[in-house]
Amino acid sequence: MGPSFLGKINPHFEELFPAASRMTLRTFAEFGMIIHFFRLGVEINPKQLFKIGKEAFIIGLTSHLSAIVVSTVVFSFLSKWTPIGPGGGAFYSIVVTSGLTSFVVVSGFLNEMNILNSEIGRLALSSAMVSDACMWIMYFFFIYGGRALQQKSFAPVVELVFSMSYLSILLILLRPLVIWISNQNPKGKPMTEGYFVSLMFILLFVGLSAQFVGQPAFFATFIFGVILPDGPPLGSVLTEKLDIVGSTLLVPAYITISGLNTGSVPILAGSRSAGIEITILAGYIGKFVGTIIPSIHFEIQLWDSITLALIMSCRGILDLIIYYLLYNAKATDELIFSLQIYTMVLITGFTNMVVYHIYDPSRRYKSYIRRSIRDSQHDSNLKVLVCVHNEENVYPIINLLQVSNPTKATPISVFVLHLMELSGRASSILTKNNIANRSFDDDTDSSEPISNVFDQFEQHNKGCITLQFFTAITPYSSMHDDICYMAMDTKTNIIIVPFHMQWTIDGKAHIFNASLRTLNQNVLKNAPCSVGVLIDKCQTSGKLLVIHDSSYYEVAMIFLGGADDQEGLAYSLRIAQHPNVKLTVFLVRAEMHIKQYNMKNPYIDLMKNIRYSNKNNDQVKFKEEIVEDGLGTTQFIRTMEGYFNLVIVGRHHLADSPCILGLTEWCELPELGPLGNLLASTDFTFSVLVVQQQQLNTGFKYVR
Repeated sequence: MGPSFLGKINPHFEELFPAASRMTLRTFAEFGMIIHFFRLGVEINPKQLFKIGKEAFIIGLTSHLSAIVVSTVVFSFLSKWTPIGPGGGAFYSIVVTSGLTSFVVVSGFLNEMNILNSEIGRLALSSAMVSDACMWIMYFFFIYGGRALQQKSFAPVVELVFSMSYLSILLILLRPLVIWISNQNPKGKPMTEGYFVSLMFILLFVGLSAQFVGQPAFFATFIFGVILPDGPPLGSVLTEKLDIVGSTLLVPAYITISGLNTGSVPILAGSRSAGIEITILAGYIGKFVGTIIPSIHFEIQLWDSITLALIMSCRGILDLIIYYLLYNAKATDELIFSLQIYTMVLITGFTNMVVYHIYDPSRRYKSYIRRSIRDSQHDSNLKVLVCVHNEENVYPIINLLQVSNPTKATPISVFVLHLMELSGRASSILTKNNIANRSFDDDTDSSEPISNVFDQFEQHNKGCITLQFFTAITPYSSMHDDICYMAMDTKTNIIIVPFHMQWTIDGKAHIFNASLRTLNQNVLKNAPCSVGVLIDKCQTSGKLLVIHDSSYYEVAMIFLGGADDQEGLAYSLRIAQHPNVKLTVFLVRAEMHIKQYNMKNPYIDLMKNIRYSNKNNDQVKFKEEIVEDGLGTTQFIRTMEGYFNLVIVGRHHLADSPCILGLTEWCELPELGPLGNLLASTDFTFSVLVVQQQQLNTGFKYVR
């Protein structure tokens, strides 16, 4: 094989790292790859292969076959003019592997770009899974079948049957054993070292036994990981523990070992190098064209089709391992191996930069059609998308929905989205749960307790509320995509998201999850409708139950002016229609504004709106408060403590309003606005709803 790249640069490299040390390091690194591939396998749910749609199936199939066809034609043409590789190994190394788009590679790329659960991200994952399946079908049947025809013997077929029998043993015997060991660990507690070591011994056995049946150890452990349950509890624990050992320590060692075998740039020149490089690039071009043509056929936008084609052309750690295995098996030489590595790094790096700049999943949420409560008042059916993270969010949300006056004359369509962090899985999940038929699959079992409560709420308001329950399992960094997609698809008027802090019964606040704050900020920036951030303080007041017929719910709305305050007012007037709700609207004005707007008072529409809504109804009170600055506003708000259950405010107000002078500068939570930031403090015990009207054509782009 010749000296390594570093050996050519430094003549003493061979002395510093003798053969025995390099062999030990290589063995150590290969064991790391076994662990890494087992972890990748655990994250994959093979059931998703049967849920793939027509578009993804055709795109994955054509992209795989087109890469092989184009590179085969170029390889056949160039091989007549210049020798490309040793024997027939170059054909398998360059041509056959050109069609591979690894599911785990695409998943890692999308996760790094924070577009895992975007529309193109989901399509790319499904297409990559099809391409992966095609690759392994070719590996098992075409390779073994080709060898049988070439040798005119049934020995390769026997090897194939033997290998399939070995994989069946993993499924029938070892899979139940691993699940049993996992179930012995106390529920809800970290896996003990004893159980984890037992699983590692089973993994070591799988890797060693694979060698006896003629299969690579990394492939057997990968398949073993695939047949194990993904997600919590087993998948999450294994991926968390193995990621530290594999990805942060052993995988870099393997990549380093592979890099030491690449040739230096000067020896890459020549006609043979040009022929090899053209053949390699032909595979990438075939993959790109084979992806973009069916994408356009399915009426995917041009830039999205280009993005999808670039993603499908990505290569990663799996491709590196395949190249390295072929290199060690003498199927290819150092020149082919080096060119494959260099090309993979350059194209994948280029793809990363291009996709980052041309694809913005929030583009589809920018709408010229206003989706808000105020502009949809003629429609009695209010559509609300509520987001729930845990059971603590359920009752505050139900309280808010109940006081929103669900009646047969003013029905409410509720879309509940249970959001869970992606853990122990390679792909995100967005699925509808059939509550009526109690249909929950393995991925959404943890949503069942929450759905039961909402089911009872729907039955309590039968005929007044229609409810649909969805589950989204995705990373927090891109979770807002699922929320915005649901809001756009269901034509929601307002999204209700819980605040990232929670209050205990003694009035102390604690951050439930810091990632929720970033999530709420991204929702506020990209939502295709109005948004409400619910700050629940029911624990501090001791009122946890849903409003009853015999109880009154005191609601206040603080109006300073502006689009968000108008939206908050529209929602408040909707709530005021409930027979057991008393609404007080506080109009806060500064003295200078009274003189400034003598000719045209901007609050006339507000007063007319309230009087019109208050016709034949004494449940709405209107009060005017005159203040000088933000300090006066703060003093007025402090007088509200103890009199209200819920206070509604807008996120933004009239620009340069003296009423918030001084409050904006000290705003620690800008996603709540100056008044929301003030009301979120521990000084107040009532719950708060901060409302923002839909922002049209704002050009916001979330930070990845």
